[in-house]
Amino acid sequence: MDLQRKRLPEDVPTPIAVAVSDFCRRAKVPSSPGLVRDALALLDEADDARVRELTDAEPTERLGPFAVVDIVLGTRASVAAEREKSGYYDDVRKATKASARKPPARALPVLTTSAPPAARPAPSAPRAKKPRAQTIKEKIAPHKRRVGEFDRAPIVPTLSGSSFLPRRNLPAPRGRFTTVDPSRANFESLFRPEAKETVESLIAQVPHRVALLRTLEQGYVSKRGEALSVGDVEDVLEAHALFELIEKKERDGVLAAVIDQKGSLSRAAHVFGLTTDELEKLIPALGVAAQVDQVRERYIKEALSPENLSLRLELLFRGRYLEDLGIEKKFHQALTRQLGALVKEVKDAATTVPTLVDLISRQHALHAESLRRALEKLGLLEPWLKDKR
Repeated sequence: MDLQRKRLPEDVPTPIAVAVSDFCRRAKVPSSPGLVRDALALLDEADDARVRELTDAEPTERLGPFAVVDIVLGTRASVAAEREKSGYYDDVRKATKASARKPPARALPVLTTSAPPAARPAPSAPRAKKPRAQTIKEKIAPHKRRVGEFDRAPIVPTLSGSSFLPRRNLPAPRGRFTTVDPSRANFESLFRPEAKETVESLIAQVPHRVALLRTLEQGYVSKRGEALSVGDVEDVLEAHALFELIEKKERDGVLAAVIDQKGSLSRAAHVFGLTTDELEKLIPALGVAAQVDQVRERYIKEALSPENLSLRLELLFRGRYLEDLGIEKKFHQALTRQLGALVKEVKDAATTVPTLVDLISRQHALHAESLRRALEKLGLLEPWLKDKR
């Protein structure tokens, strides 16, 4: 892991730092804004896209900010988790700070010998210098405040969509302090009758209660300062009689995701923004278990039906999908019997493997390359070749 900084901590984009801080919190390793920026300073700007891709997913290990940087640089998540547990990244952080504090080496003066300078002519009148034009770098450089100027900084206007936050006229943050979270309101204020309209507007923007929880965590904090839970969100919904509204939205979304992903719960959960475990718990809670089972049963019958052989050849190489439906072994056995019967029908007419594949593909309108790969995967070519020999 390279311990040399690629940029200053205050040059790290605020959205990237906030995303890593939130990812570490969800990974059970909460970190300060300064520590997050120190870690991200080890990456180039070109790596920010990979950082966002990693932090958008749900963490599966306990990972801190230096572990996130290590994964972006090519380390496996399991290895980074072991390093996080062993305290390896504490030493990395200390080494990084030590290298940042190391003063640059001074160049030694070069001693030269030369003849005494010749007599210079009398200086002429100095020419008037033309004013130097500002460079692009000087134009876009941040403004350096003088002493006392910070108190006169303009008030930052309220951002759209932040009406639920308390309005306080604070000076604009700068430098490494730009990652300081805005003051969050008390979660208990959402139980007031006038807060119903705010909750309804948030429900219209999210697909389910877990997403609503993540949204509320950005602007509200519990009375004791602890992290909010799904139970807290459900209490607010019941207080405003909005529980049925979000349940209907969840039912429609779950069924649409399961149908769109052809009965696969894992892929439906990913599309819906949940983990597989969360989706499996949500389905019976919404009372749509029977409907989901009907959808899955329809696609199971379609996968096991011998009529559409072309589809079954494609599904043979989608092991995770078959495993999700719970028919991987049964599917392989049925397809082996069906293709074995087709091989027996033309075994006498075929003399080589290409001839065998060509005969079967022509008779049953199959893709020749998919058929050949299926015969190899199911081990049906070796017995046929032994018979030919």
